[in-house]
Amino acid sequence: MHELSKIGTVVLLGLFAILSLSVAARGHQDLAYWGGLGFFVFCILLAFYGIARLTVHPSEGRDPH
Repeated sequence: MHELSKIGTVVLLGLFAILSLSVAARGHQDLAYWGGLGFFVFCILLAFYGIARLTVHPSEGRDPH
């Protein structure tokens, strides 16, 4: 059940990343543009971190939480 919530988090981060790209596409060299791109990078990095935490082998010291 815990891993299902992690998968859901990764999916939501991917959705937020796509939405932030649409915000950046509508902005023209202002806060919306750079904020959208920055949030996109942040979401993608968190999604990759979540995927890495999901794929850790149990013998490699996985968190019991």
